[in-house]
Amino acid sequence: MDGVKQIIEMGKVSLGIEFGSTRIKAVLIDQKATPLASGSYEWENQLVDGLWTYSLEEIHKGLQESY
Repeated sequence: MDGVKQIIEMGKVSLGIEFGSTRIKAVLIDQKATPLASGSYEWENQLVDGLWTYSLEEIHKGLQESY
């Protein structure tokens, strides 16, 4: 695990985030595309003024939970 910590501290990782229709997903990978960590948050859109949307608060909460 020390190797993973060192890779992260050196900044040799990439974080991918997907805002899907039912879930926010995050995955941290190294330079060889090996997954190091992942997280997710389930959510539902809401019909507001005739538009399907997500609240800004829910976006922030979901991103924090996924991360």
